[in-house]
Amino acid sequence: MPASSGFTRWYNHSSDETGTGVRIAWIHGRVARAAPDDGVFAAIAETEAAARALHLRRPHLLAEVLRRGLDTDTFRRLVRADPRDLKRWTAQVTLFLPSTSPTGQPLPPLHPVTGAVLDELSDGHLTELARAIASRLPEGSEEILVEAARSVEPKAVRQLADRIRDRAEQDRVDEVDEPAATPGDTLHLRDLPGGRLEFFGELSAETGARFTAMLEPLPTPRPDGPRDAARRRGEAFADLIALASRSGDLPTEAGERPHISVTIDHDTLRRGVGHAVLDGDHHLSAAQARRTACDATVLPVVLGGDSEVLDPGRAKRTVSVAQRRALHARDRGCAFPDCHRPPQWCDAHHIQHRADGGTTDLDNLVLPCHTHHTLIHHTQWRITTTGGTPVFIPPRHTHPAQRPRQKLLHRPPTPVAA
Repeated sequence: MPASSGFTRWYNHSSDETGTGVRIAWIHGRVARAAPDDGVFAAIAETEAAARALHLRRPHLLAEVLRRGLDTDTFRRLVRADPRDLKRWTAQVTLFLPSTSPTGQPLPPLHPVTGAVLDELSDGHLTELARAIASRLPEGSEEILVEAARSVEPKAVRQLADRIRDRAEQDRVDEVDEPAATPGDTLHLRDLPGGRLEFFGELSAETGARFTAMLEPLPTPRPDGPRDAARRRGEAFADLIALASRSGDLPTEAGERPHISVTIDHDTLRRGVGHAVLDGDHHLSAAQARRTACDATVLPVVLGGDSEVLDPGRAKRTVSVAQRRALHARDRGCAFPDCHRPPQWCDAHHIQHRADGGTTDLDNLVLPCHTHHTLIHHTQWRITTTGGTPVFIPPRHTHPAQRPRQKLLHRPPTPVAA
């Protein structure tokens, strides 16, 4: 279609300060940079007002279809809408538009507050207002929500309605003296193949707020981390569990604090190839077992060639409180280059694993976060120390030059011998 066709539109806007006429050209859906930014925004506002006015014709036409008793499915096919959209639009017509009685008498809208400003609201706003009204919010809520809808996006209207509903429900609970009026926290667990665990449940408002407050600062996107929010929240939840496992306030059972048992034969432990058994019936790879043993309370039950118990193990925390404090002061968080995880969310990793003769000394320890701890154990990254500074050497297949890398967020680089 040529640019001179009717698809090209021109908007004229005059500046109060300069009196200069401003033209904004819309050619094949693209705006030409022929005007100051205020002219562009004026055109956007005008276009949006026109679009909403045109959109308002649809519920009025649907209302006419309903008034005449015509086939609503024909209406749906004409606009190529899903059945759920037709249901949503019908609810909006019923709530916000005038109607007629069976005797033909005109009737005002059921909710005239919203009906009076339909030309200012989008389909998304009307959807959220209808949803809020259906949930039977307290008297006066509609006025509050409509006033908000005239200046904020639909999502904000939904959040405001949810807050009003939560407050109303809490007020009703406060009026009841029975403790059972407030549901308790629930958690359901189900074992999955491969030792994985599925869980779901429901938290009270107070517990949920605490959980969210702990979780929200953690799942921030990182260049080397997962991109989708669910995976990031999963990693953050794993960090919370790791932090809780290091707490000195955990309860005891039979005189012992919570721990896990890992059963592994001596040759698998030494070579790092094969499988271990976690708590009697879940299998781990040898690499996972070695990572778990870095900074957790474990009972390493080591078996010989005929499955005889060579070392029944004893539960002990491999890194002392004093050593963790020293690691926090030295590494000041995850030591992996460019990682911003704080120290309390990190594990203490043995650079040379204990199964390979490594000692639990500061020179053989480093703080990685959960993500980078897993990376170190399951890839060919290597770690050395230079002057007490951890130095990370990447695998050759990803970084052919294998240039040593350091975290430079808290200290200047330490020279590394070639």
